[in-house]
Amino acid sequence: MLLVFSLLSVASASQECYWNSECPYSLYSSKTPYDTVRGDLRDYQVPNNCEAVSVWTLNRHGNRNPGKSVTVSVKEIADLKDEIINSYNAGNSQLCAQDIEEFKKWTWNETLEVSQSFLTGTGYEELYDIGKRIREKYPHLVEGSSNDFYFRPTNEQRTITSAVAFVHGLTDGTSLNVSIDDVRERDDVIRPYENCDRYQEKVKGGTSLEEHLDAYYKTTEFVAVQNAVQRRLGIPSQLSPDDIYSFYEICRFYRSWTQNLKSPWCAVFSDEDLVVLEYRDDVRHYHRNGYGSWVNVNLGHLPMKNLYESFEAAVEGRGKKITSYFSHDTMMEMVWCALGIYKDDFELQGGRRELNRLWRTSYIGAFSVNLIAVLNKCTVSGTQSYRVQLFVNEKATELCPLEGCTWQQFQQKFQPFASANLEFCSLDYRVPETNAAPGGWNSFSWALLLQTVLLLIWKFIY
Repeated sequence: MLLVFSLLSVASASQECYWNSECPYSLYSSKTPYDTVRGDLRDYQVPNNCEAVSVWTLNRHGNRNPGKSVTVSVKEIADLKDEIINSYNAGNSQLCAQDIEEFKKWTWNETLEVSQSFLTGTGYEELYDIGKRIREKYPHLVEGSSNDFYFRPTNEQRTITSAVAFVHGLTDGTSLNVSIDDVRERDDVIRPYENCDRYQEKVKGGTSLEEHLDAYYKTTEFVAVQNAVQRRLGIPSQLSPDDIYSFYEICRFYRSWTQNLKSPWCAVFSDEDLVVLEYRDDVRHYHRNGYGSWVNVNLGHLPMKNLYESFEAAVEGRGKKITSYFSHDTMMEMVWCALGIYKDDFELQGGRRELNRLWRTSYIGAFSVNLIAVLNKCTVSGTQSYRVQLFVNEKATELCPLEGCTWQQFQQKFQPFASANLEFCSLDYRVPETNAAPGGWNSFSWALLLQTVLLLIWKFIY
């Protein structure tokens, strides 16, 4: 009986090891690989009696290397590798033998120190594949002259190379020869926040964001994670909250570059730990890029203005077949806010983790996340009309039904963006009360509410 119990105990322990975990936690906030959260555009039908005539996309760059400050902090954590192995040899570690073997095999990639924030090979593949799937879904659009296409990235290596990868996938195997527009030092369409004084000073540089992060690090949940990692590793070095987050960074970056999406650095966390750590970035992005400020909501109007004008031109016969922009998670999350999606009825706060939240950066801010809009030209009984389909990460959204919004519905939803500008970015701008309303309400949100009320009144009367 004692032997059976011992064997069961060993089997149970081995099942808890990271290296042989069958379904390790896969959501890592803004460093989540695109394939983890994407759909497939090719699986959705074109509306009946319709044909796509124009596609507009806004894309986050693909998988990248860590930036300068993160590279410095994770290299300091990487220097603990020998201490982690020695702790195991001394009998102080709770890690499994095979996880320690993986640590022994692991080496620091020195190119990270000279290619900070650069797009990786994994990131190139992500954008190439998106372009490829668009080509396969709409082959009739991938022909014509270079004037039928428009591509523009921001002025960063990771977005420029993402644009190259996307165009490569889009045109691969065709005779199409297109060019990518020159980057702009100031781009108020796809990076308006960079030159918005109100955003830089009041939001990104404000005190609210830091206050929420400080509150997060003091929560019982995070302190429990910190203590668990310290105990699990059994190392002499005392780990600070910043150290714990740096462990998380090295884990999620390195795992995203492997075929099996695993890294020994992730072995220091349980799945429950990773759930708690994921929330830290949700809070950070909510207040820096999301509904935490009306400024973020309004900044998201600028790309949507471009979308509306692009499709308006296409309906008038002077549009592009494919228009694509390449930006950053900051811009993508501002656009979600402008559209009113992933919006909770409560404010995300650092001191309390909201379990059932819509604002999940693993889904809405992962590498290569995108908004794809498709303008379809339809003919029924000799009558011509247009329908617009909207996809987020190649999945259907609540913004339009699968059969697409009618052109009139699209106009009602997106025409309010046509007047978007950056006047509010001036610190001298007087903030209207509707913009200051809690929860990210803005002119677009109020317009949608008014349309709903009028529709209900119309149905009641008629």
